[in-house]
Amino acid sequence: MPKMCQEYMTLSAYISQVKGLIEDAGGLPQWIVCELANVSWNRGHCYLELVETSAVGVVEAKARGTIWSYRAAALSQAFEDSCGAPLRKGIKVMLYVQSQMSELYGFSLNVLDLDPSYTLGDLEAKKQATLKRLAEEDLLERNKELEVPALPYRIAIVSAEGAAGYGDFLKHLKDSGVDFEIELFEAAMQGESAPESIAEAFSLIEERAGEFDTVAFIRGGGSNLDLACFDDYLIARSIALCSLPVISGIGHERDNHICDEVASVRVKTPTGAADFIIGRFADAFEALQDVSSRLFAGVEDALSGCGDVLERLSSRFSSSLRNYTEVRGEKLSNLRFRLEKAALGNIDERLHSLDRVLTLLQGADPSRILDRGYGIVTIGGQKVTDISSVAEGARLVIMMKDGKVSLTAKDVVIEKKTEQ
Repeated sequence: MPKMCQEYMTLSAYISQVKGLIEDAGGLPQWIVCELANVSWNRGHCYLELVETSAVGVVEAKARGTIWSYRAAALSQAFEDSCGAPLRKGIKVMLYVQSQMSELYGFSLNVLDLDPSYTLGDLEAKKQATLKRLAEEDLLERNKELEVPALPYRIAIVSAEGAAGYGDFLKHLKDSGVDFEIELFEAAMQGESAPESIAEAFSLIEERAGEFDTVAFIRGGGSNLDLACFDDYLIARSIALCSLPVISGIGHERDNHICDEVASVRVKTPTGAADFIIGRFADAFEALQDVSSRLFAGVEDALSGCGDVLERLSSRFSSSLRNYTEVRGEKLSNLRFRLEKAALGNIDERLHSLDRVLTLLQGADPSRILDRGYGIVTIGGQKVTDISSVAEGARLVIMMKDGKVSLTAKDVVIEKKTEQ
């Protein structure tokens, strides 16, 4: 510790001396990179709290910054035009500053200019780093391996209640006429709190995964900065690890985020997500109509063929009988009677056979099979015909005459046939 002496100066004098040194150096103008810890406006002036943090989030430097009113509006507008959003807390910026010292307000930085391209580049750099991390952890393709069921009528939704995109999604589902079962797991869909809020919503869904067929992750459009959170590692990881297939419908048609890269299905907008789900039902209905049409066509062909055979037989018998009668006359009347009786019996037998064929064909009608209490079992939209195609944990959909039910296969036992 230096020894006390008689020479000293007041605080104001000392600050004034430092101020002079800064002014002599022209304010030490320099481009700097920092994070905006806070942004506020007053009488046209923009006041910034600038920080630098370490990789683990420890603040290593802090300073006040000011954009005076005579350049604040122009710089702020230029930033918003490039980034799609105004200066705000939590983003990284590159600023051209001059140092200044005040006896009353201490050290601060006078912001002379800013470079919006740095902020956009920082967002892209973070995105690429996150993609690399997800690839290293084998998470990029995990949810993509899950297929949305053929009839996904139980839908968990991650979105913000009251948001336009969420409203459009619900309207499309309602207009389809399908009786969907939906439940909203509300989350913040922009800003600093979004990643943790969205991750919490997915965690709640995972606890009840057996109650849903798919997850719709939706948000309407916004600026680059508004949608930047959808490149966050925490959100991407939550989607990748979800045990249900996730349909991602985030932003505009031109947007592409990491959440889209890891989801089972990527669509362009929230309404696109609704259209995809409705389309699954339309595809299933079309396939059912095709099967029904082919079945009834087969029945009609069978009936037509039987009718032609009977008509030919009747014609031949009648012709033979007439010719035989003309040759034998009255002596063959008894024989004619027997032949006619036999012919009619044959025809009657054919008609009975036709009735049996018709009954069998009608019994094969899927709707009649379902009326008898049977069900059609599918996995991933494919009909299940034997137990060997059912794996433990597989999602089974059983279609019955008045609805359907989704089950998870458990305790699958394949009965071995004994040799005779």
